Amino acid sequence: MFTTIAEGFFLGLATGSTCLATCTPIYIPYMLTEERNFLKSLFTVLEISAGRFFSYLAFGALAGFAGSQISSINRTLFTSIAYILLSIYLVLSVVRTHKKSRKCHVPKAFAITKSGFLLGILTGINFCPSFLIALSKAIDLNGAFAGTQLFFGFFFGTTIFLIPIAFLGGLAKMKPMALAAKIASIAVAIWFTYAGVQGLVRYFNPADLPENSRMVEAFVPRQNIMIVATEENREYFDKLKTEIEKMHNGQVDLLMAEDFTQVDAPIVMIEQSLVHDNHDRLATVDYFSIQAGYPITKMLNFMNSYAFSTSKYLQWEFSEE
Repeated sequence: MFTTIAEGFFLGLATGSTCLATCTPIYIPYMLTEERNFLKSLFTVLEISAGRFFSYLAFGALAGFAGSQISSINRTLFTSIAYILLSIYLVLSVVRTHKKSRKCHVPKAFAITKSGFLLGILTGINFCPSFLIALSKAIDLNGAFAGTQLFFGFFFGTTIFLIPIAFLGGLAKMKPMALAAKIASIAVAIWFTYAGVQGLVRYFNPADLPENSRMVEAFVPRQNIMIVATEENREYFDKLKTEIEKMHNGQVDLLMAEDFTQVDAPIVMIEQSLVHDNHDRLATVDYFSIQAGYPITKMLNFMNSYAFSTSKYLQWEFSEE
């Protein structure tokens, strides 16, 4: 029990900076649209965290229970709806704080934005890279209780990164800062509305994809992955294999170049220098070409966040050149 919670906690610490980068554009404008002292700001951050906590436990239980049945298309649906609801929430919050600052009557329907709890729930559903990594791990646990434990620890690990936001509440006393925060909230709402509507269109109209195209996703649960590398760069690709195994519910094999006699995995991750010599073997598989030394966390976060549309076979390159 405690091992799973600890694993979730350290996973939250490891990915918390990514979580902060994803949620900061939402939380900071929200905190600055209304004047609060430090204690009130801290309480609001705790309310937001409580909402995230609720979402995390719910999704942890769902992921652990459903296992490999959670698909990328479900993620698209959940995320799109959450984006649109989040946009509505942000706009209502701006309207409420604007009316309040002008001492106007605030409709009761707008009162839902007084509490950060609902905001926390909505951002907790946001399938950012750190959340997806935790979700993939919860799926691997195959059990609702175990999945809940993992997200319990994950919540506390990521919350540490959000506490400093409480110090920003006092800046709302500055009218230009409060105005800028309201404008930023509206801009974020417009963006999330666009992203949400676009996601729903893709979900309900898959035929809108280019003719004969298909979607490729690297970390589909139970999907095997083959890594092919040279002996010279084995240390780097050994580390890559270890990091993938932490987040992926499926077999991961590392082969040296001389052993790459046949391809028997749907996803191949191959060292960039080997692509040319194995062109024929790679012609009928989806593969990622990787330059040795490319930042592993950056690459895996990207692969875990996106599905790739292709009309034939996927050929994607990770290179800093």
